[in-house]
Amino acid sequence: MENMEPLFKLLSDFNVEDLPPKSEKMITIRNSDTLPKVFETLSINNILSAPVMNENNRPIGLVDFVDIVCCVVQIIKHTDLMGNDYYSFLERDDLFTHTYASYITDLSERNQYIPVVKGASLLEAITVMAKNQVNRVPIVTNDFSNGEQGNQVVNLVTQSAILNFLAKHIDKLGEWGTKSLLDLGFHEKPVISINFHKTAIEAFELMAEHRVNGIAVVDDKGVIIANISARDLKELLNETRIFENLYLTVGEFISRVRQQDYKAVHPSISCNMNDSLDKLMTRMCAAKIHRVYVVDQDRKPVGVISLHDILEKILEQLTLPDVQIRS
Repeated sequence: MENMEPLFKLLSDFNVEDLPPKSEKMITIRNSDTLPKVFETLSINNILSAPVMNENNRPIGLVDFVDIVCCVVQIIKHTDLMGNDYYSFLERDDLFTHTYASYITDLSERNQYIPVVKGASLLEAITVMAKNQVNRVPIVTNDFSNGEQGNQVVNLVTQSAILNFLAKHIDKLGEWGTKSLLDLGFHEKPVISINFHKTAIEAFELMAEHRVNGIAVVDDKGVIIANISARDLKELLNETRIFENLYLTVGEFISRVRQQDYKAVHPSISCNMNDSLDKLMTRMCAAKIHRVYVVDQDRKPVGVISLHDILEKILEQLTLPDVQIRS
């Protein structure tokens, strides 16, 4: 029987709006913003997602880079143009009549707008994420006093922010956190991968098809050498020929956007089932990654474990009937 009371108390007593990083000004997107404007807003502010507001300044949903990937893939599939200036290309009315934020919002069908009210506990936010399979949860006000509109978004709680918080309080996981992924019952989800000789647009097509944020990059022997994700698109903000870049090989694309050799494999992107949960969480936070690939003895990816899987497993442990938690 595991004693999870310290972790339960920590998450139950901690107000969700106090979770760092706190935003002095909430970055939002207008539903009338064009695709280039959405792309620019996310990239310049170095964020992966933002609430989309209607003409009455009320939230209608969330948009992130996976939604942009899905839209870009649709665009390329419907035109044989490539190598054009990115912004002028996207602003052409004859090609894009519905490429506005209102259309892009949750295009990937993975960004349900399910908020928590300011003052809720961090445990409530984790529960909403795990139960609804969402990567981020908006924090909203609930104040209609003085005729002001309530339910205004004041921040977004992300899985990364929660994992960073837990990593700083890793001792609260107790002995349970020192157990291996195998002993804790983690199940490797199937790996979606692409050969590094394929084009970047083929990689993004796979992400759009499977509604995922990133996929593994493997060499000709099936050995993992990198990860490519939707957020890699934001590195192309200052590139004038983004569509041409999408037709680079995956290896060349990664080298360009990250300014490093794609063959320089970072060990943090892989793990094995004998790794302990606490060490894995610490490593993911340090590397600022959202997923790790479980590899076999030949470093071939056989599974993937995401931030969502970790939070789901923690919540599962906290809600077991035989867990020691005093009410």
